[in-house]
Amino acid sequence: MSSKTVWQSKAEEKARIIAQCVQHSVTITQLREQVLDIVLNMSGVIKAYQVLTHMQQHSSSTIAPPTAYRALDFWAEQGVLHKIPAVNGYILCRHVQHECDSDCHEDDIHHNDFVLVCNQCGTVDEQSLSSEWAALRRRAADNGFILNDEHIVLTGICRHCQLKPD
Repeated sequence: MSSKTVWQSKAEEKARIIAQCVQHSVTITQLREQVLDIVLNMSGVIKAYQVLTHMQQHSSSTIAPPTAYRALDFWAEQGVLHKIPAVNGYILCRHVQHECDSDCHEDDIHHNDFVLVCNQCGTVDEQSLSSEWAALRRRAADNGFILNDEHIVLTGICRHCQLKPD
């Protein structure tokens, strides 16, 4: 994929996200848009301090860490990011990138996933568990328990790192 094609796809992703926010009457401030640009160009686990560093590189004034956290939490609320406490960071929702081959922004069940994080390279792979989550929620509810965090994070070594020579 050429750099021009990558840039166009990032611009298209951003346009889709912004359009969805406008459709839902969600305000996009300049700062929120800046953070969106940053996270769309990142891969793997997104740490707040990485976003903060990018923000400070493009600002003439000092930016406080809570500013980055609030903007990241905003995008998590919009379904663009998943906040993953187990890795102390965020990941870009693969459904934002339309890698699920469906109109996933309209279907909350697509956000019931498990996340694979490579301990060596930091690669993140999000997998959907829609039917499994529904069964787990029913089973928990049958026992009087309501689930609130619907991401399971598994860490290990990705295929690419396994194939690297020692």
